[in-house]
Amino acid sequence: MHDDFYTTLSQVLGVLVLSLMWDSQYLHRLTRQDRTRVLFWTKPRVRIYSLIVASFLIAGIGAAMGVLAGFLDDTTPLRIGLFGVLGLGLITLLTRLSADIITATRMPPVPAALPEE
Repeated sequence: MHDDFYTTLSQVLGVLVLSLMWDSQYLHRLTRQDRTRVLFWTKPRVRIYSLIVASFLIAGIGAAMGVLAGFLDDTTPLRIGLFGVLGLGLITLLTRLSADIITATRMPPVPAALPEE
């Protein structure tokens, strides 16, 4: 008996996929951003990381559904792996939310005072 672990996890991972990949305007903002001065999270790295996270989340949904359908056995390594997938998705979501919140609430730069004549 899996105590609704796989049922709940398949739903949570699905919501994570939706919130990460179809976040309102995230991909549009990323398209418009000038990231030439960014040192690490360049667009190619964001692309690769996002595709990897999405792949893991979707594979996790598939594994959970496989257990529910009786194709896979409920094993401790599988549960640990799925917890890792869940952790990856949640950390990615927290990071993106933090970056968006910090960017949205950053104080605008104070304009330089014009010299008096």
